[in-house]
Amino acid sequence: MTDPGSAQSPTFTPNGHRVGLLDFTLPFYLFNGHILIDGAVNGRPGKFMFDTGTEFPFLLNNHFLPLSKDQLVGQGHAASGQDIVIYRQKEPVASIEIGAQIRFENVPALLHADWGFLEQAYTSHFLGSIGHGFNRNYLFVVDYDAQTITFHALNQEESVLARVIDPARVLATLHFTPTGVDGKMPEVDMQIGDETLTAFFDTGNSGTLELTEHMKNTLERKGKLTLTASDHTYGSYEASVRGTLQGLSYSAQPLGEIRNLLFTSGTRDRVGLGYHFLKNYITVWDYSRRTLTLLKP
Repeated sequence: MTDPGSAQSPTFTPNGHRVGLLDFTLPFYLFNGHILIDGAVNGRPGKFMFDTGTEFPFLLNNHFLPLSKDQLVGQGHAASGQDIVIYRQKEPVASIEIGAQIRFENVPALLHADWGFLEQAYTSHFLGSIGHGFNRNYLFVVDYDAQTITFHALNQEESVLARVIDPARVLATLHFTPTGVDGKMPEVDMQIGDETLTAFFDTGNSGTLELTEHMKNTLERKGKLTLTASDHTYGSYEASVRGTLQGLSYSAQPLGEIRNLLFTSGTRDRVGLGYHFLKNYITVWDYSRRTLTLLKP
């Protein structure tokens, strides 16, 4: 959900947040471009957001769940700008359930924050987010049309994992640099005409565009960028400027028009490729090999 900049990640190693199933599929709801998955914490049902931009396995919602603020961990901000204060509960959480298949028991030292502002937009039973600390252990496939995420444990034979990708459907294989805390955010350089933009990928980001004044003027002059002011943002009365990019490509592979990017002027030239980009493909995320593969739907 947050944009971490470009801090380099350590070498990939699996962690302990894995389940016994080698392969499983989680259905999801789609709301304002975000992925919501049924779940429960200590038997209390609700919905998790699947957010690859959150570094933790779980970041629970203490506005909905009764959690102890035993330790102040730190402060940050959501992509939408709200301040976030993160606490740790020392007592283990008895159970976390995801979908109908996944259950963790006696989960220690879980982190939590007040996600009350998201309850207003999504559901009053918002449990929190499932993040990189969970999904990094899997090769996972996101299909926005079918509204499913299929997970394949990375500790399987190479031949098994190789069968996940049908070569006939591959449009592009993006070789990314893992950035941010624990390498949570895949980042690649993309071309738009003669110019280069840094792109990062995040299921918790609907789509963002930050440009320097020089790059903004250059892309507008070349007909590659259109900016449109709006009085509304995803169902709310919140003014915004939306950008449309024409001609984005990766290693000479054209990626088409990308619309509805929330635009801001800044000091960097970065595009956040979230829902408005990812929805056009079936995407295969593999943090161990540092690849994001785009498949034809």
